Amino acid sequence: QVINTLARLHDADVVATAITKYSGTREITTDSVNATTYRLQEVGRGNGIETYDLQGGTTGTGVDFLDTDNYWNNVNPQQDEVATDAHFAAEMTYDYYWLEHGRNSIDNNGFKLISRVHYDVGYVNAFWDGTQMTYGDGNGAPYTPLTSLDIGGHEITHGLTENSANLVYSYESGALNESFSDV
Repeated sequence: QVINTLARLHDADVVATAITKYSGTREITTDSVNATTYRLQEVGRGNGIETYDLQGGTTGTGVDFLDTDNYWNNVNPQQDEVATDAHFAAEMTYDYYWLEHGRNSIDNNGFKLISRVHYDVGYVNAFWDGTQMTYGDGNGAPYTPLTSLDIGGHEITHGLTENSANLVYSYESGALNESFSDV
């Protein structure tokens, strides 16, 4: 007779459902930390995709977004649902470059795509800093958090441009960098 079992193996990448702010209900991939804890990380695309919470700070990586049932309905006053927007944007942008151009992330060598959300307080911008994407929450009105699929793709493409064309971000080459990201 079996008295007790203990699951000692857990899947790393698992499919999750996310309620996003801008893209509706979407499938995303998350990391199963244990039987009841999931985080916004995955290892199936390149060297991984990770999304962190800066909690209004401006330095460091931030902390994990966690969920207990892998149904990411984290709509709350802090607007944590924007984390799943940023995560979804990174996944879809990676998939686009892989499926349409055969490119393994922004450096064609699996570059890990890291997103940090809830940057600063009232920050109306998003940016690529040479290593990761960072998203502000906007100022409430008229600007809401800057984590949509379009903005995520734009910021990630700055990384691709840096890793392929290495344009100096100044004058005409800076304008080209912006226009490539817009396309």
